[in-house]
Order: sequence, then structure tokens, then C-alpha cells
Amino acid sequence: MNQPTTRRAPSRRITTAVVAAGLALGLTACSTEDTAGPAADETTATAKPHGYVEGASEAQEPQVRLLAVSADGSTTVHDLIADETTELDDVEAPDHSTTDGRFLVTSTGDRTTIIDGGAWTVDHGDHTHYYAAEPRVVGTIDGGGPVEVHSSETMTTITWPERGEGVVLDRAALGQGVVQETVRVDATVLLPFGEQLVAGTADGVRVLDADGEPTDGQPTGAEAACTDPAGGIVTRAGAVVGCADGAVVVGEDGGVTAVALPDGADRPTAFSARAGRPTVAGLAGDRGAWLLDSREGNWRLVETERPLRAVSAVDDEDEHVVGIDDQSRVVVLTASTGAIATTEPLLDPDEQPLLQLDAQRAYVADASGPQVHEIDFADGARVARSIDLTAAPVAFAEVGL
Repeated sequence: MNQPTTRRAPSRRITTAVVAAGLALGLTACSTEDTAGPAADETTATAKPHGYVEGASEAQEPQVRLLAVSADGSTTVHDLIADETTELDDVEAPDHSTTDGRFLVTSTGDRTTIIDGGAWTVDHGDHTHYYAAEPRVVGTIDGGGPVEVHSSETMTTITWPERGEGVVLDRAALGQGVVQETVRVDATVLLPFGEQLVAGTADGVRVLDADGEPTDGQPTGAEAACTDPAGGIVTRAGAVVGCADGAVVVGEDGGVTAVALPDGADRPTAFSARAGRPTVAGLAGDRGAWLLDSREGNWRLVETERPLRAVSAVDDEDEHVVGIDDQSRVVVLTASTGAIATTEPLLDPDEQPLLQLDAQRAYVADASGPQVHEIDFADGARVARSIDLTAAPVAFAEVGL
């Protein structure tokens, strides 16, 4: 396994909770203007094709893979298109794991490991790029505990909520196998949002620049109070930070919306959804799932017969929500009609539920198999197939999304 020397960046402590309005996203341009003259001809001759990424090939469809780590640290990638499995270097046996759709991040009590699944999608709004590269174990960062990861085109953030610390990594360097820290921020939630950061701390929510500093030269917006921030996600409509009484949504224009839960409601402490969609799901105590529409700014409770242990929102036309209940069944809720479909129990009740989904399928890791069950959620929670793994997964990610 690669053991790169990680360059630690200076730490930034956040002490206020005022959000900068006028958030500049700085999105990567997808086209450039032609310039006349010999210099332009030289540039054109050496210019890389639009969408070029060093070391990767571009495809016409998502290059979806299943990345799994077993209890002894053995790591494999299963290519769903080629139906082939590749063994990677072993890692430390993980206690916790998280994914951003390309990287699987695992952690022990004192170390965090980054694994590149070698497949990812870049959504530019009016068109999309699909990439494939060699999967690999990238390296490690000192410090462990429960962990979260989020990425934009230029930044990857890794946060350890129990430690109240987050780190920003250079995404391009990470994709080339180098763990390059740019800044550390005291935060329990840290989200890359365009070229800026949204941080949740004990003081509330704050928009920072890429160096972890308060944004300069912007008018001051309303105070974004957020008690006990926990759980964050970036959606098509904005960056979401969970709070004790609901959530704060930071929009692309820097506007801040507080979306309150009903009084006395059990709050979600994590959010999950299909990539690039505005509606996300979180657990609602023993009652089922909360759906948060980050564009419209409202919550909806979807109740279930049994408490859920994991849940994610597909946010398709039928408003499918996929969960795993306390009887180890996969539960598919169609929020638009209220219909509920379930599988037979698929997992050992003592297993940590590991659920991933895309636009057509959900994937549930089964350590007792060892297998991954592919669920057609649009067809009555039908088990479409079960994919055999070489070892029982305790950390799992669907990558290429």
C-alpha cells in the first residue's frame, strides 16, 4: 500500500456564525473562446481534448464498480459492466467507512485510509463525463474515528465529527495518487461547494473560501444558527447541514434557508441520496424516514411499519426511497403513492447495514454471503441478482457515480 508523506496544512478555527451571501461557485468552464493568431494555433496544437483527465479514459456511460473491504483488510473492486473482480492492496481492518461516489474512505481508531475506486462521473449540468482509471489504495492520514467524505471537482473534504476536525485535500492530486492537504478546519461538518466550503461548527454554519478563511468582500447575510450540527450533503440545489431542530441549506447564490422540523421530531443525523438530486433522506427515529427537499425547503415524513437502520432517496419521478429495516429487509417506499414493498431478510441482524444506490438499482452488502444483493427498487423490491465476493464486506461503496 502506498504510504505517502502527507503535507499537513495550517488549521483554521471558526468562531462566528455569519454566512456570506453572494457565494461565488467558480465552476469549471466546459468551453473556451478561440483566439486568432499564431499563438492560438500553437496552443490549439498542444491543447488537451475537452474533459481530458490524465491517467483516465472517458466512456459513454457510467463505469459502475463495487468497492469492498473485508474485516481482515482485504480489498476488492468488482466491475459491474465487465463482471470482473480485481484485488487491491490490503488496508487496515476498518471500523468506519464512507464514500463520495469515487473514493472509499475507511478508518480505525487512529488512522484513515483513502481508496480510489477508479471510476467517477463529472456532471456539468448540460452534459456529463464518465471516467475510468486504475483502482488503487491511495494512502493514509493520521487520526481516526467516525468519518465523512465529500468532493467537488477541485476539493475533497474528510471530516471526523467526533473530533470536530476536517481536512481539505487537493482533488486533482488525490486522483493522481497523492494525499495533499490544503487546510484543516475545526468543524463537525465540512462540505466543498464549488470553490468554497460550507462548515458546521458549535457556533453555527459559515461559508469559507478554499483556504478556510471567511469570504472577503461579500455582504454579510443573516446569521445561520445551527445547534449541534451533524450530517451534511451537497445536492443539486445547495449544501445541507443538519441541525438539532432541522437543517440549514446554503444555496448557490449564498442565500441561507433554515428548514425547521416539527417540534419534538426525531432529527436525522446523516443524509443520503442519489448523486446530483435535490431531495435527500435521513432516519426519523423509529417512525421511518424524513425526506428533505433542499430546493423547496420542506420536510416530509414517510412512515414505515418497522424502524429503519439505513435509508437513501432515489429522488426519481416515482419518489422511491430505499431503506433497510430492523428485520434486515430491504424496504422500498414509493412516496408518490404510499406503496411499500419489501424483500425477505437478506442480512444477518448483527451486521452493519451497507446500502448504496443509483438511478436504476440499489446494492446491499451481505457479509454472511459474502455477497452484494442488487435490488430493482422500481419492480417491487425484486432481488435482480446476487454478486459473489471473495471476502465478507464490512466497508462498501458503489463508485462511478
